[in-house]
Amino acid sequence: MKCAKDFSANYLDVCRAFCVSAKHVVVKNFFKLRLGFFLLALFTGLLVGVATVALIQGIAVLQDVLFARTYETDRISWLANKSDWTIVLAPVFGGIIVGLILRHIPDKRFHGIADVMEASALRAGKMDVRSSGVVGLATLVSLGSGAPLGREGPAVHIGASLTAWLADQLGLARTQSITLLGCAAAAAVTASFNTPIAGVLFALEVVVGYYSLRVFAPVVISAMGAVIVRHSVYGNLPEFSLPDYAIGSLWELLAFAVLGFVAAMVVQCFIMMVIATQWSWKKVNSPVWIRPAVAGLIVGVLALSYPLILGVGYEGTSLALNEKLEVTLLLGLLLAKLIGSAVAIGSSLAGGVFSPGLFIGAMLGGTFWYLINTFIPLDSSSQGVYSVVGMAAVASAMLGAPISTLLIVFELTVDYDLVIAVMLASAMASTFMQLMPHGSFFRWQLAKRGVNLNTGRDQSLLRTRTIDNLVTTNFIETGPAASLVDIEAAMFAVKRYVAVIINEDGEFIGSLSTEDIVAGGAADGRDTLCEVVMNDVTHAIPYSTNLLAALQTFNELESNYAPVTKMGDEQVEVIGVLYKSDVLRVLYELVREARSEEYGVN
Repeated sequence: MKCAKDFSANYLDVCRAFCVSAKHVVVKNFFKLRLGFFLLALFTGLLVGVATVALIQGIAVLQDVLFARTYETDRISWLANKSDWTIVLAPVFGGIIVGLILRHIPDKRFHGIADVMEASALRAGKMDVRSSGVVGLATLVSLGSGAPLGREGPAVHIGASLTAWLADQLGLARTQSITLLGCAAAAAVTASFNTPIAGVLFALEVVVGYYSLRVFAPVVISAMGAVIVRHSVYGNLPEFSLPDYAIGSLWELLAFAVLGFVAAMVVQCFIMMVIATQWSWKKVNSPVWIRPAVAGLIVGVLALSYPLILGVGYEGTSLALNEKLEVTLLLGLLLAKLIGSAVAIGSSLAGGVFSPGLFIGAMLGGTFWYLINTFIPLDSSSQGVYSVVGMAAVASAMLGAPISTLLIVFELTVDYDLVIAVMLASAMASTFMQLMPHGSFFRWQLAKRGVNLNTGRDQSLLRTRTIDNLVTTNFIETGPAASLVDIEAAMFAVKRYVAVIINEDGEFIGSLSTEDIVAGGAADGRDTLCEVVMNDVTHAIPYSTNLLAALQTFNELESNYAPVTKMGDEQVEVIGVLYKSDVLRVLYELVREARSEEYGVN
């Protein structure tokens, strides 16, 4: 009886475990199907939308607390009535907190859109979910205390980190994981700006890296989920309200093209200022944690004269777009925001560069209009037109994404009458950026880490796969005293093309192929000992090597094979041989598979 009860209990436990496991498998497989993935995209949009709105609200609440702000006044103009100490000390306080957070981060930097781009191109959509909490907290403190940066980049990274973890838990394939990153990016941009069309194109242009219906549909669904969240909280109002603007003369298109060039120069200057700030910190060899506080002090001092630079800066941008700022103030705000944002980024304050790009562009456009009317008096458009065009040009140069930037400006302003001017300036700005040292701010960040996205998407297929399935045991073992003729005969007998040389102590000391034997025999004679012509141990590759590293090794060695080794109990052991032809075959299959997934063909 007892045995029967024990058997019954064990049987029930096995059944429960089987049901739980089966249910888990069914759920995971459901989200890999088309309909299931669409539902997952919708959930992603809602989740990232809520996270982005929570970040926006958190920044506003912290600003209320630090600056004792009341809701009866505008978001930034209330600073005119605050004491100098309030304006200066709030960014310093935020910098101290951010520095303490930075001190406990392993790589001593906050992640952003560039890391999402890298994860999409090189890591098959894999990201560390823990970084989302760190970035969220640091951004909340930085912007809440007045750092002159943007919230959109951190929002994209937070959303992408969450969805990368979700994709990993569900065991999604590489293409689906990358698509889910695109869903997160679209949702974050949509919830930040109320720009669903631009959010979708930004995700495809910057994060995913290609356009296809298979990716486009879930990204659109995710953006719609973010729209639901955004409209539920803020309504459907545009971020900037503008009067009716129109281009005064088609001759001004030349001026708009020049404005695009100037915008590219300004962005290059911004990047160089960030580089100079980082170089200066390394030169003085100061602790990493103190840098954000010093940057906060510099920002606070600049804000004494130009308080509109603090925070995201949408109020100042709106004033420029509505022609409510004098030229001296436009120029002062341009320089103050340019310096403050560059110092903040270079000193590791958390935040993005898109909102500063909009602010700087609006000020640049207004200043450029004044110069045009001063030196070349024409029947030109109004100052607001040039501010809108400058905003698009600088943002396009900063992001390196002219199409999505163009649509973001349109959706922010709801003004399509300036389409020709905005398109021309954005195209010129992006084109000139490609001719300059840094193609965009994000590409500069990636290049600094040795990442080149121009070839990265195909290389990522090889980086994420190891050689373990390609290692073959088609080799023979021999000693260093064997002659070439003897080894050739032994290889011919068992139809092997590689010989591994092992000494008397059982140590791997080299290898050679049939080609090496022929070349060595022709040069030194067929009776030459193999140790004279063999390839040494540097010709081998570790078992953990990925396909890209293996292919690079083959090219460096100018060889068609390499022994594969791993560390045994006491010494290095040869476990097989890898052939270059097998790596090339897998590369072809992977690229063909990736292209079929991208374009939806079999």
